[in-house]
Amino acid sequence: MIVVIADDFTGAAEIGGIGLQYGLNVVIETEQITHTETDLLVIDANTRSYNANEAEKIIKNITLKLLELRPQFIYKKIDSVLRGHVLDELMAQMSITNKKRALVIAANPNFKRIIKDGYYYINQVPLHKTSFSSDPEYPVNNSSVYEIVGNKIIEVYSSVKPGDLLPDNGLIIGDVVKKEDLEKWAMLVDNNNMDIAGASGFFNVLLNKRFNISPKSFLPGHLTGKKCLFVLGSIYPKDIDFFEMLKRRNYYISNMPGDLYYETQPVSGIINKWADEIVDAIEKNDKVVVTISHSPKNYKEFSLKIKEYIGRLTLQVFKRVKIDELLIEGGSTTSSILKYLNINKLYPFQIFDIGIIRMKNEVYPDSHITTKPGSYLWPPDLWKQKDIKTFDKIITN
Repeated sequence: MIVVIADDFTGAAEIGGIGLQYGLNVVIETEQITHTETDLLVIDANTRSYNANEAEKIIKNITLKLLELRPQFIYKKIDSVLRGHVLDELMAQMSITNKKRALVIAANPNFKRIIKDGYYYINQVPLHKTSFSSDPEYPVNNSSVYEIVGNKIIEVYSSVKPGDLLPDNGLIIGDVVKKEDLEKWAMLVDNNNMDIAGASGFFNVLLNKRFNISPKSFLPGHLTGKKCLFVLGSIYPKDIDFFEMLKRRNYYISNMPGDLYYETQPVSGIINKWADEIVDAIEKNDKVVVTISHSPKNYKEFSLKIKEYIGRLTLQVFKRVKIDELLIEGGSTTSSILKYLNINKLYPFQIFDIGIIRMKNEVYPDSHITTKPGSYLWPPDLWKQKDIKTFDKIITN
C-alpha cells in the first residue's frame, strides 16, 4: 500500500485521481485512519487550516499511525506553490520517521509552474506578482522558495538541481524547469533515507517509475445527476464569461447575503434564510451556484469563518432537499462542508479533468461529490449534464 498525507482536501482528491489513472483502488480519509486494505490511501490532514503548532501535532499523529501499516512509501503532498506549513510539517514527519533529510519537488511544468535557481515562476511571472500574492490565508510576498518556506532549526537548501550532490541532512527543494527534471528527481529518490514531498506532478512521475506503465487517459465527462449544488468557495477571480455560461445553462446563482458576510445580523437566522432560498431554487431550477462575491478581507481568521458558514449552509440544504451532485471549489471549503455533513471517507471513481475528481461516500450514497483546487479551471463541458462514459472503474466499497 502507498500512503499520502495531504495538507488540504482538493490536494488529496487530486492525488486520488492520479491513483485512478494507474488502476489503483483509492480511499480518501479525513479523520481517523480506518481503511487499511487498499492500493492507495490518502489522508486529508487539512493542516493548512491550522496554525503551525497544531499542524505539527496532527502530522506526528498521522505519521505514527501510518507507519503501523508498513506502507511501501509515504508521500507528503504539499501545495504546488508552497503555501501552508511546509517546513514545520516535514520536520514533524521526519521526527517520527527518523529521517535526516527530505526532498521537496513542488513545481509542475505541465501547469507552467517552475522553480529556476531557487525562484518560483508561473507562466514566466514571479510568484509574488501573481494572484497568489492576495491569498487571504497564505499571501505570497516573495518568489524565493527559501524565503517562502523559511528556515527553522533544520537547514533548507534551495536552487538544487537534478544531478547535484545532495546534502545528507536538511530540507532539499529541487529546481524543476521542464518535465524531464521531474523524471530525473524521481530517479534519485531513496525512500530508505529521505522523506519525499511534493505536488501532484511529482507523485505522478513517481508512480510511473514504480509501476513502469503509462497512466490511463481520462475521458471528458458531464454531470448525470439532476439536482446540483455548486459551491464556489475559492477567492480566485472568475471570468465574467464563466458566470454568463452558467446562466445560459440555467444555473441559479445565489450570492452570500451581505448581512452574513459583514455579520450585521445574527448569523444562524441569516444562514437558515439563505438555505431556504437555495432549496427553493433547487426545487424549481435544479441547479444552484453558491458564490461569495463581496469586497475581500484578506486575513486568515475571517476566511476560515466564512468557510464555516458555508459548511453550515450546505448541511441545512442537505437536510431539506436531495442533492444528486455536490461540486465544491477550494480545499478548506471542502473540508468544512465534509465536516458538517459528517463525511470522513470518500471513494474517487471518475476524473473530469486534472485535479477535478468525482467521488462516492457512505453517508449520502446517492450524492456524488466533485472537488477541484481553487486555482484550477472547471472544464466547460462538465456543465452540459449529458450522459457520461466513466473513465475507468467504479469503486463501490
